[in-house]
Amino acid sequence: MWYMHSHYEASGAHLMLHPLPPFPSASRPSLSLLHSLGWYVRDALRLEQLLNAVTVKRRRNLARPIKRRKSAFRDPMICLDFLAMAWLGATRLSQIDPHLRSRDDLAEILGLRRFCDHTTAHNFLNAFHRTHLRQLDEVNARLLREHGSATHQRAPILDIDVAQRTVRRSGQRQDLLCRWAVAFCAGEALAQSFRHRSQGWRPLVLDVLAQSRALMGCRPRLLRLAGTCISSSLLSALLRQRLPFLTTVTWAWALAQRPTPRTARGWTSLSDDCRLLDLGAAPTRPGGRASLRTLLVERPAPAPGLRPQRLAIVTSLLSEAAPAIVRLSASTSRIRAFYGHPRWPLGDGKLPSSDPRGNAAYLRLCTIAMNVLRLFARHLGEEWTPARLHAQLRLIPWDSGPGAARAMRGGSRTH
Repeated sequence: MWYMHSHYEASGAHLMLHPLPPFPSASRPSLSLLHSLGWYVRDALRLEQLLNAVTVKRRRNLARPIKRRKSAFRDPMICLDFLAMAWLGATRLSQIDPHLRSRDDLAEILGLRRFCDHTTAHNFLNAFHRTHLRQLDEVNARLLREHGSATHQRAPILDIDVAQRTVRRSGQRQDLLCRWAVAFCAGEALAQSFRHRSQGWRPLVLDVLAQSRALMGCRPRLLRLAGTCISSSLLSALLRQRLPFLTTVTWAWALAQRPTPRTARGWTSLSDDCRLLDLGAAPTRPGGRASLRTLLVERPAPAPGLRPQRLAIVTSLLSEAAPAIVRLSASTSRIRAFYGHPRWPLGDGKLPSSDPRGNAAYLRLCTIAMNVLRLFARHLGEEWTPARLHAQLRLIPWDSGPGAARAMRGGSRTH
């Protein structure tokens, strides 16, 4: 495997070829991979030109013009700085000073003069408005339209996963609940919605679904939803849109939504350690025309002394073979797998901004960074998965920081 990167000397700039190492390097990060990523970002994606659409620091008040000083970090460069933080494994702004501020050599490889400090990054996020969030959405959409594969699928399968986090506020009686929904297609993150005072998952899921359909330009052939966001009102809304869907929920919730079967049904063995009970289709409400199909799946306990794993699949696919539905439900894209971390970007440490729009901007920048890594991994070959690529690019290991032991013990509260 070969790659090209720009190598500058006193006589001028010219391109050189270098081989990628066949096995992971012991040094961190891998400079050969970082050089190739820098070339890919600058010359192949032209990411700085895409990010030039963000105008957070270029707002102008025509009625009362203010003369501003020229910053060392223009909008596209500070956005690229946040992407570089994600590639190098900085999951919190507090990691900038101890890990990145002294690494000008890594910043120059990625097209930056230096890494910004904690205050600059925090102030940049706090300056975001809704218009700027839409600008980041358009940057991600252009990136996928020009270089991705999700928007070019003939029969797209859309996955929606959700996460939430409770933020404690000093002096307030109630905590703040933040909800986040992300839509995936072909391994790429298409759209997202973040709200901090949402009463339920239904508006977020429908919002991210509408964004995804507008970006793809067609109806998804199948919609796969995380069971965390499922409600009766959401399923009714999807049935009204006539979208084929499936979701994985608990036995108790699935059985509570349907009448008791009149005839007994037998279990079917899918494999040596998995069995299936197809309850068939049942109307969503008495006398209603729309029906949903429920399948119960049981797997053995993962360890002695634990209960068997039981899950239910609720779907509008009434005529498909039951084993095919089980297989489709098992391959749904998830937030944790896409971002490669049990808590980042929503639940690792303190939220990066005190403004909900700043946190929404941070989540969008992290999403663009991971989409870039997905696209880059495809060009390196099958042996370079996004997880292996990110492991070799990270300067800061995932298991560093004060919250690592807690995350390893209890997992993430947000996903």
